[in-house]
Parts: sequence; C-alpha cells; structure tokens
Amino acid sequence: MKNKERICLFVIVAIMIGSISWIWKSKQPIQLRIGVMAGSYWDVPESDSYSMLENVIREFEAEHPNVEVVYQSGIRPEEYEEYIAKQILMDQIPDVMFITSDMFSTLSKNHTLQKLNRFIEQDQLNTDAYYAASFDEGKNQQNVYALPYESVPRLMFVNKSLLEKENIDMPSNDWTWEDFYEICEKVTKDSNHDGQIDQFGYYGYTWEDAVYSNGAHIYEEKENQVSLGKEAVIEASAFMRELVLLHDEKVTSEMFDKGMVVFCPMNYSNYRTYMPYPWRVKKYSTFEWDCITMPKGPSGGNISQIDTLMIAMSSRSKHQDLAWEFMKKLSYDQTYQSELVKSSQGVSVLKEVMQSSDVMDVLKLDNPGKSTFEMHVLHEIMENGVAIRNTERYKQIMQAAQSRLDALMQNDEDLENALIRLERQLNSMLQK
Repeated sequence: MKNKERICLFVIVAIMIGSISWIWKSKQPIQLRIGVMAGSYWDVPESDSYSMLENVIREFEAEHPNVEVVYQSGIRPEEYEEYIAKQILMDQIPDVMFITSDMFSTLSKNHTLQKLNRFIEQDQLNTDAYYAASFDEGKNQQNVYALPYESVPRLMFVNKSLLEKENIDMPSNDWTWEDFYEICEKVTKDSNHDGQIDQFGYYGYTWEDAVYSNGAHIYEEKENQVSLGKEAVIEASAFMRELVLLHDEKVTSEMFDKGMVVFCPMNYSNYRTYMPYPWRVKKYSTFEWDCITMPKGPSGGNISQIDTLMIAMSSRSKHQDLAWEFMKKLSYDQTYQSELVKSSQGVSVLKEVMQSSDVMDVLKLDNPGKSTFEMHVLHEIMENGVAIRNTERYKQIMQAAQSRLDALMQNDEDLENALIRLERQLNSMLQK
C-alpha cells in the first residue's frame, strides 16, 4: 500500500509540476525577431530609420499582449547581408527580415525564405492592390517568397541650367528616344573651344534601360531563356549604338555633379532627398535640376526599372502565423504605407496609397517652386514599371554578355546577326 501511495503521490506531484511549468511557459511572451538594417536602404541620408517600424511594433504588441517584437539596431546596410548570413549559420535567423533585391535570389534559392502562397490564399490577400513591379520582385517562378515594402523607380535627372544655356526646352514626361538623342547631340560639344569636349548628353543610361523602355525583356524566367533576337531588342541596341558614338570620351558621375552632363538616370530616392532643403544646398547645388520619366522607344513606353525593398519570413520560424500578421501590417496596411511615404525616400507599393490626395499633398511640399515634376506621374511610372530581377541566373547572363554588348555598341557589326549569336551562346550556357 505504501508503494502505491508513493506512486500516486509521485504522479500527483509530477502533474502539478508539469501544470505549473505549462502555466509559467504560457505566460512567457512569445518573442518575434525582426531583421532590419539601420539607415536608408537607398544609399541616401535618413534621419530616423526605425520610427516607422517602432510604430508598427507598438500597435502589433497591443493587439497581441503575449508577443514581444524585438530587433537588433545599428546594423549598417553594407553589413546587413553578412549579418543575415551569420544568423543562418548560427540557426538564429530572424522570424521576419527585410531583404533587398540583391539578397532575394540567394535566400529564396537556398530555402531560407518561407513560401507565402498558402498564407496569401488563406487570407485571400488582394495582390492586385500592389503595383505589379513591386509585387513581382518577391516572386520566384510561381512562388511568392516576400511581400513588397517600399519601392523606388528609376527616373531621369535633368540639368535644367545646361538646357537653358543651350536654349533647349525641358522635355515632357512622354518624351521619346528621338527627343533624347537630339538633345544629347546638341549639347555634346567643346563649349570653351580648347580642343576637348566639355559638355555631354548623358551619363549612366544603359542598354538595359533602352531594352525595357522599348517594351522588351532580356530573360524569360519561366522558360529559362534569353531573348535577344527580337525586333524590340535590336532597335534598343541600335539606339544605344547611336548614343555611344556621339563621343569617345568617358563620362563620369563627377562630371554630372559638376554640371557638365544633361541627363543621368537615378533613383527617385535621390530626388526625395536632395530636392528639398537642407540637402538641396549640399548636392547638385551648382545648377538647377529636376527629374522626368525615362524616354520611350518606338515599341515601348516611358518605362522605369523598379527596385523594391521586401519583407520575408524565415522558413525556420516557429511563429509563422504571427510573422505573417506582422508582415501584412508593414506591407498591406494603408495607414502604415501612407506613413512610410511621408517619412521615407521611397514610394508606397500600394496603388491606392500613391493615388491618395493626402499623400500627394505631402509629397508636393518637398518640391521647391521651380520643380516641374508632377507627383501624379509617380503612379503612372509605378504602373508601367518593370521589376529589377537580380536573380543569380540574370546576373550570370549580364556578366557573360556585357563585354560583347560593349563591343557591339562601338563597332559597325550587323546587330541582328550578332545578337542572335549571343542569344544562342547565353542559352547554351543556361542549359549547362
């Protein structure tokens, strides 16, 4: 009997200890870890990179009393990718992490990121609410691995002072390759007659810019094929050859900064940062400047490349439902997306936010009186934009093709035949 009593007592004590342990554990807050970098994601000055995140955290914790959202501060953008890599190796990867387009390909390929298709379908998330270029950047084939958070389109910066000096009108937002070339041709000259060209049409405009603005794509992900023999790509290549042959001199970013160049493609984040005071007096202060859309090709439109900062979930997270809810609040909540546009240097990934009169009014306040850039054009740019696809395969393609393309832009070789041969070489490489 004593043995039975001891066993019963032991069982009761064990149950009590287990119950107490369960109650104690259930009262401990769930910790949701966020991976975030300090400063601007777009390489421009930013005063407070955590304010938006902190606002979301406060509301999220109020809605989930047993959840504590934490993040490590002070990780600079240039250190962030290495930080995430170390967290993966130590099996301490954050539940939710901000990722750039450069990081996306590797992280989605090595199964670090959780597929989001199931969550999107369960919540019936309206993906059409996003700009297609912003949403597409988080996709790999048919799978979604990240939600968009903030985008920046590529715009054309214009040296208005140099145009005025040459009695040339500012181009409109529906300008064409022909307009672009004519202006570049007119301004490219030796203005002080010392035997050296000291005025230039453009810096930084690329073959890829021309291809996209002519309605073409270089690489088809679904088919895993390069398409360079299309008429639109041949037209873009011919246009770039004309631009390149305007002069032999190498144009640099410093030349644009000094006011020697009319056109230079840059991110919208540069416009948001350097157009208002006080930064306007610290950069590009020696000449009047503004920005417009990218020029359109005969088969395309005023199409910009769109770079997007995304939010992804770790495939190892033990709190995936909570991680998903937090991601949605950052990406899909119109209140926070509106707040983001007003306080950061980027563009909201939600169409309705960028068409809001309230948001438009705030953006207009940043523009000095001489700026002619119309903020409603941003919505059109985002609607027509294409996602930057920095996948490993795309990087390999461009690295393999670049020297050949550079040579083609500077010689008189038949473009159609040369591009078709290059297409075959690249596709053969992809098959291997």
